[in-house]
Amino acid sequence: MRLGDLLHSARAVVADRTRAALTLLGVVIGTGSIVLLASLLAGGEEALLRASQQAVEADLIQVHPAEVNVRDRRRTQRDLSRDDARALAASRSLGGAAALSESVRQVEARVGRKKKPITLVSAAPAAPSLYALELAAGRFLTGADLASRRRVCVVGHEVWSELFGGPPALSEGGRDLRLTADGHVWTVVGVLKDRPIMGSTDSTSIWNRKVLVPETTYDALISPDHKADRLYLRQDPLAAREASPAALRGLIEATLLRRHYGVKNFRIEDKESHGQEKLILEIIKLLLLSTGVVALVVGGINIMNIMLVTVTERTREIGIRRAVGASPRAILLQFLFEAAAVSLLGGVLGVLSGVGISWLAGALLEQLVGRWSFRVEPWSVALGLGLSATVGVLFGFYPAWRASRLSPIDALRSE
Repeated sequence: MRLGDLLHSARAVVADRTRAALTLLGVVIGTGSIVLLASLLAGGEEALLRASQQAVEADLIQVHPAEVNVRDRRRTQRDLSRDDARALAASRSLGGAAALSESVRQVEARVGRKKKPITLVSAAPAAPSLYALELAAGRFLTGADLASRRRVCVVGHEVWSELFGGPPALSEGGRDLRLTADGHVWTVVGVLKDRPIMGSTDSTSIWNRKVLVPETTYDALISPDHKADRLYLRQDPLAAREASPAALRGLIEATLLRRHYGVKNFRIEDKESHGQEKLILEIIKLLLLSTGVVALVVGGINIMNIMLVTVTERTREIGIRRAVGASPRAILLQFLFEAAAVSLLGGVLGVLSGVGISWLAGALLEQLVGRWSFRVEPWSVALGLGLSATVGVLFGFYPAWRASRLSPIDALRSE
């Protein structure tokens, strides 16, 4: 049977528009939901990453302080410090890894009579890439600021809005803008872009409520013992190819244990440490996408019903085809093609509707939660179309087999 004849016979299945619409509805919903959910999940992951208040680079290893028992505490009073970061950076066994440190302190910032609780953060020039920060005005901290121990700062968006007001601008009548934090006066040299979070919090640990100062100035004025609240380590890409993550963690632990007199008063985290979180996200994604598969199965049942009705209505046509020499296999393939074509048509309509609804949902979410990326996942389109065609073949097989088993004589006698 030629392709043109197959397409003509497939049109007979959808000739009744109301019946065709009801038949395709399940497949359209199933395929569209797969594309829609995949798009929203991808955009949501990006939005969560942007809203994250932690370091965002996947190749980072983090070292945090950890509680120890009383006996171990007596063995050493040495906490994590910038000296640990320098020791890690200087270690030959780590292959020239870049090490950064961070210290934080909750204080109150004042400008005139205005005051606001903030988190004062020690920072280095590498902080923007570390935390994916962007500036709304001014500049970030430089190496010269650290070398000269300048009392300069970069403030969060909310800190600027509440203490200075108006759009970010770093001069008033040619005068530098200053704020007082922890008893010290700091000159504002930069303002961070708004970094909204999902939900709300009174905590000062979000970037909109932080003030970043040079780490050398922070140590000189606030933390003369150079204590650090966390360390960040990024290995050289060439060295990373030769050492596994487990080996790298072992080298970091050995280096710090030597400096801390054998007491493990720290914990090491890397991307493998968050495997359980990723597993939970994957399970959630699987459960959401399975709803689309269930809708496709329902659509397949509808296709089976309509194909059974079609076989009954076209019994005489089947008898004529058998009488002029068509084999049972040709009849089987004809009805299988019709079922697959109808289901694939529903898949195409579902993909288009899923893309359209994803775009509308992305535009709405951008108004509600801020920046939102509209993304269409190619794998979801391929999965939706592939499943729709597969559903058509699977659920269309029984009606097609039934049509191929009809006796030509009995079929020609039907009215």
